[in-house]
Amino acid sequence: MKAVIAPISEPSPTLAHGPGHAPLPPEWAEWSEEPGVGVRLEEEGVLHGALHVIIVGRDEAWLEGLWVHPSTRGRGVGRQLVAEAEGVARQHGAATVRTAVPARDYAAMAVAERMGYRRATRADVLVAGIEAGPIDIAYDAQVAPAAPTDVPAIERVLSTAEPLAGWRGLVPLGWRFRRLVPELVHGLIKSDRVVRSGERVEGVVGFGLRGQTAVIAFLCGPRAQQQALYGAVAERARGAGADRIAMFVPDAAALSGLRAPFTAHAWCPDGLVIVEKQT
Repeated sequence: MKAVIAPISEPSPTLAHGPGHAPLPPEWAEWSEEPGVGVRLEEEGVLHGALHVIIVGRDEAWLEGLWVHPSTRGRGVGRQLVAEAEGVARQHGAATVRTAVPARDYAAMAVAERMGYRRATRADVLVAGIEAGPIDIAYDAQVAPAAPTDVPAIERVLSTAEPLAGWRGLVPLGWRFRRLVPELVHGLIKSDRVVRSGERVEGVVGFGLRGQTAVIAFLCGPRAQQQALYGAVAERARGAGADRIAMFVPDAAALSGLRAPFTAHAWCPDGLVIVEKQT
């Protein structure tokens, strides 16, 4: 079969491997941030499989949307697609490749493990509507948009924060995880996507406004300030026309101090398992 590599024109229909694959959630493309390339396997003009590869950092790549035509399953199409995608990643300098699997998609996990991927971490994906009425932002929390001069203090907070420790230094922007490096922190601040709290930066939240959703990547700091940081994002989101907030957290228990009606995302009600491979 011939491999065709081209920019992604539309989301692939699936993420998981082989039989029992689960559809991508409808907002996958909306929440995801980086463009990528599609790897397609064709034979005499017939499409047999497809996969996306996205370069998410200087030496990191992300795979998603693996799809194999039912009539060609069992012929090694999935394995060839992953090998081709890993080759694309290496060409761009990515030594680490990751992907995510819903926690109960045991078939997808088994295939990933057979191809050399090992569990790196996990995350719960929770969603809450932005309720009408006043938004709770405590005055004494001293919440404000982060400035470039706050970078060292923010890095210090993040380096000791439970979410980043639980994720082994990885952070999600949209559905895709990558290492939290200084350049990423600078970029998030420059694009007005980080809010800080405390006189000397005691808490911090990073987020993105994606269509109707504000996607929170990390929320760190004293419990007393987390509600204020969350409220600041909710206020910004509502002002931009969004009506819900999604949060990625290592454990749903981490949100016990927030007053918001969170529910698990329907696509991964038991969370996501992030797997990785050194290529």
